[in-house]
Amino acid sequence: MRLAVNTVNRGYMRHYGLERSLLLLVVLLGTSCSSSPSYHDAFSAAHQVPGSSGSVPVGLDIAWGATLEVLSQQGFLIQQADTKSHIILANREIRDRQDTDLSYSVTSTITLVPQADQITRVIVAANQTTELHKKEYRWWKLLWLIPLIPYGTDYTTVVVNRDTVREPQFYQQFFNALKSASDQKQPETTARPAL
Repeated sequence: MRLAVNTVNRGYMRHYGLERSLLLLVVLLGTSCSSSPSYHDAFSAAHQVPGSSGSVPVGLDIAWGATLEVLSQQGFLIQQADTKSHIILANREIRDRQDTDLSYSVTSTITLVPQADQITRVIVAANQTTELHKKEYRWWKLLWLIPLIPYGTDYTTVVVNRDTVREPQFYQQFFNALKSASDQKQPETTARPAL
């Protein structure tokens, strides 16, 4: 009787081990054939940022100067301004109002494309990085347990989030400021009365 039970258990264990191996093989094949990473679809229409491009009714020179003016007035540091390809690279560091341990780094690439004599298309690409700043004191400890006297400070910065700016409000504010600055720079064309 004992011999029969052991034989049955061994047969069950072999069958159970075979099922586990097949299940593991199916899971491995399923994960290797799963969908590709999200960056593979970076140029699909679903990933377009709404509101990140617009046109201003001024020539390229006026739009270029107005763009530089808006960026400077809003505290962006202009890293590069290439007049030949009409591309501006700028970034800005912003401290969070509620949490002083958080800061945001906004990096923008602005491309100006002349469409007609008095129309310029402006395209903005912006990324933001959220950083957490930690400040920790180093303590002299009694018996390695009780902190008594601080003798130093350690500062650490950790990247919490990094992504493309997708909020339409960000781009809308830029284009509102750009149109206002372009209107101020555009020379007035008032008709003179005929003599």
